[in-house]
Amino acid sequence: LTVVDDKASNTITVVKQEDRLDGSSPMDVVSSLSSQLSPRFWDIYHIGMTPSTELDPRFDPSLVTSPRSSSGKLAKLSKKGLFSSYKLSYLPPRLVTQPSLLDVNGRSGRTAQALPNHGFTTAIKTMGPNKEFFVPVSPIEVTISKVLGDGSSDGDVGGSLITWTVPLPPEFASNTKLPLPLMEEESDVDEEVDANDGVDNKENSESLANQSNSPITATSPYSRRPSAPPPKPPTSLQCSYSLRPARLVATLPYAGNPQDEAVTDLRRKLYQQAVEQDGFKPKLDPVTKRPIFFFWMNDAKACFTRQGGLGMAVYEWRAEWSQSNEVGIELDL
Repeated sequence: LTVVDDKASNTITVVKQEDRLDGSSPMDVVSSLSSQLSPRFWDIYHIGMTPSTELDPRFDPSLVTSPRSSSGKLAKLSKKGLFSSYKLSYLPPRLVTQPSLLDVNGRSGRTAQALPNHGFTTAIKTMGPNKEFFVPVSPIEVTISKVLGDGSSDGDVGGSLITWTVPLPPEFASNTKLPLPLMEEESDVDEEVDANDGVDNKENSESLANQSNSPITATSPYSRRPSAPPPKPPTSLQCSYSLRPARLVATLPYAGNPQDEAVTDLRRKLYQQAVEQDGFKPKLDPVTKRPIFFFWMNDAKACFTRQGGLGMAVYEWRAEWSQSNEVGIELDL
C-alpha cells in the first residue's frame, strides 16, 4: 500500500495498492491455495463441539391423524400441486421461548441474523474440568413484521418487530420453573447523555466531512471521521415462553439470511404456489391481518443447559449450493 501524506490538508491519499498471496511462495497460486484445503484443528473443533442436534419434528400432512376427518387423515392438507416446488409440513405443538425487539435499522442492520443478547439466560462452559452438559436444538425461526409509528415523539417512524422462536428440548418442557433473562432499562440520564453525544458527533462529522471532497482521500489518525452514523439500539426488548399450537407450513429452500432482499421474491413465489395455485388459505397475523411468513435458520443451533436455560448459539457455515435454510408461510389447518 503506497500513500501520500499531505500535512497541509491533513489528509492521506492512497496512490497504489498491491495484493499478494500468503505463504512462502506468494507467486505460486497452486501451492498457496492447496495449503488451505486441509482443515485445521480449530476448524474441526468448532464443527464437532456440539452434540447431535435435536431437530424440530416435521410430518407429512397426509399421514397425520385428525379427529375432524371421517377418514382419520388430514386429507384436505395433501392437495399440493403436482408442479409446486415447495415442501408441505405438519408441525405438532411445541413449547418455545420467544425473544423479540423493535428494530429501526432495516436490512443493513442485519439484526435478525443472530439471537439477541436478551434471549439468553445463562452461559455454558464448553471446556475444562467443569464443562457443562447441554442440548442443542434447531432450527431457529425468525419472523419480521412491519410496525408503524404513532408519531407521538420526534423520530417515531416505527420499524420492524423481529421475533426469534426457539423450541425447547422435551426434557425441559415439563419443568415447573424456567429461567427468564434479566433486562435492565436505561436511565433517563443516560438517554440524555447519549442524545447530546449524538448531536456533538453529528456536528463533528459534518465539519470533518467538509475538509475534503476527494473520494480517494482519508482522514489522518489524528482526526477520525466516522464513515456512517452508528446504528440505533433496538427497543421494546421482550422474552417469554409460549406453547405454540400445531401448524401447517409450506417452505422453500434458501441459502442466505433472513434479511436478504432475495427473501422477498421467495415469499412472493411461495404465496403464488401455495395460495393462488393450490388453494391453501394463509394464516393471518391477528394484528397486521397479513400472511405470516417466517425464516428457518437450519444452520444455527440453540443450546440449553440441564436447568433449561438458553446459554449458547452456534452458527455453522454451509456452502451456498446446499440451500440449507428455508423461507416459509403458515397455512390454516
